[in-house]
Amino acid sequence: MNNSPILPIVSLILAGLLATAVALTVGPGGAIPLSALQLGGAAGGLTLAVFGMQGLISVGLEGRQLRPGISVPHLTNPLSAAIVLVSLLLFADALLLGYGIVAGWRTGALGVSAGAGCVFLAALLVFYKEAFLGNEAHFDDREDGVPW
Repeated sequence: MNNSPILPIVSLILAGLLATAVALTVGPGGAIPLSALQLGGAAGGLTLAVFGMQGLISVGLEGRQLRPGISVPHLTNPLSAAIVLVSLLLFADALLLGYGIVAGWRTGALGVSAGAGCVFLAALLVFYKEAFLGNEAHFDDREDGVPW
């Protein structure tokens, strides 16, 4: 089975086009709230961008040729260092977010801090999975009674 980067690249291009179309339709000074069509374009562009980035990351990590089977967990020194570093960043971000809530920071600053925490947590979970769980891929025929 091949892992092609063509479809993710096309989706990133379409996401860029949708983002440009939405940006061009916003009036001077930024029309807030956005219309339903602008919200739909932004949501579609974001969806295509996530799909494209996920596809390119998959091609980069797994290669162009997918091989079925089991890959064992591989805890390496750089991966251990990344787990420790991201854990410390997540802890620091949690402290910063708690302080911001108590100090009465604006909603935007709290949102950025909470979003950074979500990114740190996602990275930590990915590193943990690579280090301790490994992968398993099967390309078996379906046996659910559906003829195709």
